Amino acid sequence: MRKINISWLILLLCLNNVFSQNFSRRSIENKVVLDKFSVIDSAFLKCTYQLNYVCDSNYMDRKSDDLQILLIGKNISKFYSKYRWDYNLYASESIKKEKDYYHIKKDAWSFEVFKNYPTGKITVTDIVSMLQTSHVYEEEMPVFNWKIENEQQTVLNYICQKATVHFRGRDFVAWFTQEIPISNGPWKFGGLPGLILKLYDTRNQFVYECTGIEMLKNSEPIKFYKVNYQKITREGLDKLFQKNHNDFIAYSYFLTGQEINMYNPQTKHYEPKTSGARKQAYNPIELE
Repeated sequence: MRKINISWLILLLCLNNVFSQNFSRRSIENKVVLDKFSVIDSAFLKCTYQLNYVCDSNYMDRKSDDLQILLIGKNISKFYSKYRWDYNLYASESIKKEKDYYHIKKDAWSFEVFKNYPTGKITVTDIVSMLQTSHVYEEEMPVFNWKIENEQQTVLNYICQKATVHFRGRDFVAWFTQEIPISNGPWKFGGLPGLILKLYDTRNQFVYECTGIEMLKNSEPIKFYKVNYQKITREGLDKLFQKNHNDFIAYSYFLTGQEINMYNPQTKHYEPKTSGARKQAYNPIELE
C-alpha cells in the first residue's frame, strides 16, 4: 500500500474553507471554478457583510473573520466569500502562468448559498475545501418563525427593527430594515419584511454586519460554477467535516485508503499511520 508523506498531505488538506488558512497548488480545481459556470440570474443589488466568528468552540477567545457578499437578483440570490473569490482569482492566474502559489490569508468560507435555486429550494456548494473534493446539496427553503419586536437601531443609516428566531440549534437576533423591502440576508436567512443588515447568535459566535449596499448600475451575473460535485445531504456533509476535523489522518485513509508517514520524535523516524491526528477547529453555524 502506497504511503503519503505527512508534509505533502498537510499541503493537500490546507485548502481554503471555514477553518483553514494555507493554500497550495494542489487545489487545481480553482481553474475549473473560474472558467466554467452558468449564469442563473442577474443581480441588481450587492450587499457586503463582515463576518466575525469563533472557528473552534473549544477556544472562544479565538476569533476569525471573513468578508462575504450577497448578490440579489430578480429570482435568485447568491451568498459567498469575497476572500475566497479573491483567492480563486489569484490561484487561477498562477495556474495560467504555470507558477506555484502558496498564500496565507484570512479564513474564508468555501460555501456558496443560492436561494430559490431551484425554485423554492436552497442549493449549497462546498468547493475544494479541506474535504479534498467538492460537494453540493439541496434543501427546502427554511421556514423562519421570526418574533418581531419593537426595539430599533440604526445600521448604515437605515432604521432597523429587531427580530429573533431559533434556527438549527442556535438562537439568533436579526436587525432588518423595511426601507429595503427585500426578504433576504446573510447565509440562509430571510423571511422578514425587509433586508437583514445585522445578524448574530446570542452567544456571539457568529456576527454578521452589513458594511456596504450598492444598487448596481450595470447588473452583475449570478454564477453557478460547473465543478465535478459529489451530491450529498446537509447532514452528510457535516458528518464528513466532523470526521475530518476529529482526525484528518483517519479521514484521508477513509477517503484514499492510503497510510500517512508521520514523524515520531521519539524514534526520529517517519512511521505509517492510519489515524491519530489531533483534533482540528470545528464550530458549524448549524448545530442540528
